[in-house]
Amino acid sequence: MRHKLDFTRRAIVGAGLAAGTLGLIDAATVRAAEPPLLAVPEVDSLSLQVVTDAAVFGPFLENLDLPGMKVLRAGNGGPRSLPRMLPHALLGEFGLSILSESNRGSARRRVMIDFGYSREVLANNLALLGIAPDSIDAAVLSHGHLDHYGGFAGLFGGASGGAFEGPGRPHHLPLTVGGEETFCERVAQIGDPPPIMGALDRGALARAGYDVRIRPKPEIIADQAFTTGVIPMASFERAAIPTQMRPGVGCDRALLDPAKRDRTQIADDGAHELATCYAVKGLGLVVIASCSHRGVINSVRRAQAISGINKVHAVVGGFHLVRPRTEDEARRTVAEFARIDPTYIIPMHCTGEVFMAEAMRLMPQKIVRSYVGTKFVFTAVS
Repeated sequence: MRHKLDFTRRAIVGAGLAAGTLGLIDAATVRAAEPPLLAVPEVDSLSLQVVTDAAVFGPFLENLDLPGMKVLRAGNGGPRSLPRMLPHALLGEFGLSILSESNRGSARRRVMIDFGYSREVLANNLALLGIAPDSIDAAVLSHGHLDHYGGFAGLFGGASGGAFEGPGRPHHLPLTVGGEETFCERVAQIGDPPPIMGALDRGALARAGYDVRIRPKPEIIADQAFTTGVIPMASFERAAIPTQMRPGVGCDRALLDPAKRDRTQIADDGAHELATCYAVKGLGLVVIASCSHRGVINSVRRAQAISGINKVHAVVGGFHLVRPRTEDEARRTVAEFARIDPTYIIPMHCTGEVFMAEAMRLMPQKIVRSYVGTKFVFTAVS
């Protein structure tokens, strides 16, 4: 109990310093000097539920009630419709999928951000968490890597995959991707010889109920979220990605950057990668940087530039501070986060232990650990 009290006290102090006494100011109105690139909507509340990730834990962690954020653990004080102990275990794998639910006035919107590695895990976890696929309004795929798109068939098709048809008509869920490169075959630089990662099949997406929309520019999603579009390389960060791309294999060469069209295999620069973001009333930005191959700092700065909002309430997702990035880059990223001063940092997936250790050393009040099934609820203090 003492650990919980100490953590909560540190979080309150840190969040108060970062947000300037929540509830007394509207942090989302703290605007940048430059005009916004997009008129982004402001939502009244936002929840993010971790559907797929590698980190799993039982239902014995305590929920947290922090300034501007509640942390709800799966199976611990969950909906009355679910038993306290889930009937089967939530599954973890090396992949990422997050379900966002936002509210603006009387309108509620749900957006699926990435699909994890396998359809079996996605279908299992959606069922145990009580998430009805029919309730999802849109989806965003951050980038064309298997651990983020591989589970797509588990949304409407269940563990067996395939198209799902409702009463008289198939699903056509809008799916936003950042560019044609999403569909190019990739080779993973993790073995000798490097294994083929494969390519996202556009036809399989259509059969599984998705309506693909290529949007390299910032875009409003389901009326309440927005994407960064292509993320400029504007900080010290480099596009350090452990894959190579095969132009023309799985993707249309004619739609690629002219400098890449005639190549057989090239280093992947993640030029199609997107982050998904929200502006939350009274709090500021929540940035979901799914894998941060273009750099998590670049992703946050892009969200600030698009929205014209300086205040960052939370940064969520994988920050990819493992190879081919270095330990020094991980530590420098922590230092840059300290300058941005988000209220909370929620690292997942491919973030890496060096970042975690350094961030816990320098700003423990900002770091919140995430597990499969965890729900983060962001609402300003009234």
